[in-house]
Amino acid sequence: MHLDWRAKGFFMNTHLGTSTLDRCSPLIAQSELPLTVWAVFPPLMLLVLIPMAFIEPQWFLLMLVKDDQNGIVEHLTVILLLPGIVAGAAACIHNQEVMQNRLLRFWVLLWTLACIYCVGEEISWGQWYFGWATPDFINTLNDQHETNLHNMSSWFDQKPRLLLEIWIFFVGLILPLWNMARNRLPATRQQWPYWVLPTIVCVPTAALFTLVRFADWATWDIVKQFGSSELREYYIAIFMSLYLLSIYYRSRGADRHTVNTI
Repeated sequence: MHLDWRAKGFFMNTHLGTSTLDRCSPLIAQSELPLTVWAVFPPLMLLVLIPMAFIEPQWFLLMLVKDDQNGIVEHLTVILLLPGIVAGAAACIHNQEVMQNRLLRFWVLLWTLACIYCVGEEISWGQWYFGWATPDFINTLNDQHETNLHNMSSWFDQKPRLLLEIWIFFVGLILPLWNMARNRLPATRQQWPYWVLPTIVCVPTAALFTLVRFADWATWDIVKQFGSSELREYYIAIFMSLYLLSIYYRSRGADRHTVNTI
């Protein structure tokens, strides 16, 4: 749905006033994903888990157990990364006439490979499902004795995750809200921020990720459980997929030589 929120018409004459719509319009105008995908779907998991934590604590813990115990949230994390991989690949391959700028294609490819890496690491590159024995040369290096990299060094896990979490908080949440508060117009398709910076579609997920991230620092045990690494990874996965889906959807409607001018 494409609406010109800056037009002076019926909406500007309502009791909401011009200031509210003017502040929201630049960011809302960037969205080409359905509202249900980026605003309705992300909070559903918390809406299920919060009452479950009080009513059925055992089910709540079962949802958040780690991969080797068939945790539901962790399996959903893998599934939710798949649309991002497809969207990123489609943006790079099928929309090459739009994305003629090599740096932009490299950027999208980098995020796509990051999604593939996360999927592979989450399922230990298939060991979850096929149950093979960890090779000896990996077994001696991996502190969990699994076929993956993130249990070998912090450079394959904590450090890149920290960079991603910083990106989600500052660029995915704070920057869009700051631009909305300052009533800044979105970048045009000829400008790199239009393609690189997350749009409003990532804001709800970034906010939910921040919420569960801060929950990890809580002193109340039941709140602290919402800060589990599994739930954080779940919202990281949604953010990454929405980010790539947003780029893909916007690239479909871009002019053929738009991105070449960046």
